[in-house]
Amino acid sequence: TDMLDDLKRARIVITNYHAFRLRELVQLSRGTRSLLQGRGGALVTIETEGEMLKRVMPELMGMRDIMVIDDEAHHCYRERPKDDGEEALKGDDRKEAEKNNEAARLWITGLETVNRKLGIAQVIDLSATPFFLRGSGYAEGTLFPWTMSDFSLMDAIECGIVKLPRVPVADNIPGGEMPRFRNLWAHIGKSMPKKGRGKAKNLDPLSLPVELQTALEALYGHYAKTFELWQTAGIRVPPCFIIVCNNTSTSKLVYDYVSGFYRENVDGSSSLQHGRLPLFRNFDEHGNPYPRP
Repeated sequence: TDMLDDLKRARIVITNYHAFRLRELVQLSRGTRSLLQGRGGALVTIETEGEMLKRVMPELMGMRDIMVIDDEAHHCYRERPKDDGEEALKGDDRKEAEKNNEAARLWITGLETVNRKLGIAQVIDLSATPFFLRGSGYAEGTLFPWTMSDFSLMDAIECGIVKLPRVPVADNIPGGEMPRFRNLWAHIGKSMPKKGRGKAKNLDPLSLPVELQTALEALYGHYAKTFELWQTAGIRVPPCFIIVCNNTSTSKLVYDYVSGFYRENVDGSSSLQHGRLPLFRNFDEHGNPYPRP
């Protein structure tokens, strides 16, 4: 309580690292830019670092000794130049690494601008995974050298402050010693639509790989039992069921498979295909859509 008055005087800015990207002040077409530029030097239409700071954190302008709290800070690091002996990434791994490195450069460059123009007294990084990502130039999984406290996932689970993970130990797909559901993508990735390739509306939700259908039904079986237990106990809020997909084409297929969809017939009519997971259906038995909750 002794410091409450001091805390009330603090100015807080909550923003996303994307805001650090310098923006175009004037949108010009290539022809217009060339006309205005003439034979002179390059026409500068991008905001300066100072203008960017005024846009992102106007409340802090003129202040010094700023404290920065980075959430998900494992995406904020200074990329190390690639070693010639380092194995080059390929395909999706390379694209993901490039995306991560671009985000890291933008984030840390923005913080360096804040420090240079205003002054940063301290930076506190928060992350559940405080280690370097693949393609950062450091060995993947190397703990950040500035890590001060490492609160293990097991401790966090026991304290009830994180979601409880469920690890598959068995499945209904025969073959192999390791359950396929534990690394499902490795078995179905080549059968799923790629980003930018084809449209989900031209694909059949009922033709999802059998491994994916079986996995959804297995998890749904556990969900249905939990749902009934919660209903019996008088818990009005239903349990949560989360499906993470790799792109919007896949998510549309899974969404239709789970909740139901109308299929266009050859004669131009449409017929309802009920969702394969009953509790998640969007249509009743007569084909009428359920009202939004």
